[in-house]
Amino acid sequence: MFELSFYLIFAIVTGLVTFIIIPRNLYKKFFLYGLLFGGIGDSVLASLFHFMGLLNYKNLGLTSIFGIFSFWTPVAWTFYFMIFFYFLPVRKYFLVPYVLIFVALNYSVGMVMSQSGLFELVGGYKYLQPFVFLIWCSISAWVFHKSEHRIMI
Repeated sequence: MFELSFYLIFAIVTGLVTFIIIPRNLYKKFFLYGLLFGGIGDSVLASLFHFMGLLNYKNLGLTSIFGIFSFWTPVAWTFYFMIFFYFLPVRKYFLVPYVLIFVALNYSVGMVMSQSGLFELVGGYKYLQPFVFLIWCSISAWVFHKSEHRIMI
């Protein structure tokens, strides 16, 4: 039962956090960025690594999308990236540690989920996963700053 409910609970909790933290007038903007980089990004990366034989989700049940990942994982990543973008610092001095902290958080949550039997990292991918998160978060932060025309100090 834990396997089936974890993704749903994680999506609900992160969704509630976004509703509490992000102001209503900014919610649509952050939702679109979160959907693009979080939901769609997760779907593309999970599919890519699944077909490469590096990542296998387990015990998906009724929420399975073609046996590749759970319906709730892109939803949770959407909300997660909304939080990531909302608190994204403007100053370069804070941006690098901020991205590194989120990479460490992503990797830590991934390791807990892997150890819980929710998915399996195949081969050396568990050692490459932090670099995937680093590239994913760095590109996302860079595009967000460029598209929002924020001045980096």
